[in-house]
Amino acid sequence: MTLLHLALAVLLVAGPTGARPKDTTLPPPPEPEKSPVVISWIGDIHLGQSVGQLGLLRGMDHVLEGVRDSLLSDSLTVGNLECSASNIGKAQPGKEYAFQAPPALLAGLKANGIEAVSLANNHALDFGKPALLQMLGFLDSAGIRYGGAGPDIAAASAPVRLEIGGQRVAVLCFSRVVPPGWHAGRSSPGVASALDPALLLQRIAEVHDSADLVAVYVHGGKEKKTEPEEFVRLLAHRCIDAGADLVVFSHPHVVRGLEFYRGRLIAYSLGNFIFTNRDARPSMILRTTFFGDSLVSASVIPCRIPMLRPELVTDEEDRQGLFRYFSELSNGAELDSSGGVRPAVR
Repeated sequence: MTLLHLALAVLLVAGPTGARPKDTTLPPPPEPEKSPVVISWIGDIHLGQSVGQLGLLRGMDHVLEGVRDSLLSDSLTVGNLECSASNIGKAQPGKEYAFQAPPALLAGLKANGIEAVSLANNHALDFGKPALLQMLGFLDSAGIRYGGAGPDIAAASAPVRLEIGGQRVAVLCFSRVVPPGWHAGRSSPGVASALDPALLLQRIAEVHDSADLVAVYVHGGKEKKTEPEEFVRLLAHRCIDAGADLVVFSHPHVVRGLEFYRGRLIAYSLGNFIFTNRDARPSMILRTTFFGDSLVSASVIPCRIPMLRPELVTDEEDRQGLFRYFSELSNGAELDSSGGVRPAVR
């Protein structure tokens, strides 16, 4: 190449002034501003039998009238859907209790503030695997997020992922109560089992770096027992050791205590929430506020279920009695006079 040709090439690249081309690359978008995430955790939701009849007759607004304002005042509410919301299938043989619920009621859950549910339990397949798959479609149509069951193990064990207030939230749902043949497989529908916790712990580790908050919702523990079993405590601790920021249990149908382990909160059972109870048994809404993986605050909103419908406890004497009772059930955690949860000082 001659000197003339070289000079022309430089002019073509650099422009007539010899200046370098202007960088037109756009700067990366700014990180979204983050705000605290308020999540309410509730226990077992059964929409069949007498509750289903009431829901169809009076509507879910009536069923949830006593707690609606609380459930709508947070960023997210997560509960355990303890039934098959479907209209096909037959009750599975050998099941003492088989719960099927009208799918039409699911939209009422969402409208009243219940946005996500765990399906990892011993009732999701009460009416068979086709009914489970049908329920997934009904939940999608209602706009309710779900985890813990699916068409295969990859889907069943996948976290419920949401972005709230600029924060990435992941909720993993697994069950320790799994009837024979209900485990999700490589290509078969079912629930995500924690009988062997290896997959649950693996999923926690996998999502830890891609989520600001990792919560685990486990179905397990003996029914009607208020004291957590040692295997339940061990599983909760292992979840936190693996990277979980919060662990919540369901299945006992009664309220159990709270615990702080390595600075992380564990709720060993929230009791029933929407159920066929008429005995005014205690229940609760566990309200947590997180910024990233840090628990900013936690509080218990006490409830009772007098006639199928959950209601907030407004009588002050009853409220204080429940706060004391929940504190007595707890290990390393206690409630103050407003329901605030804190590490125990005793």
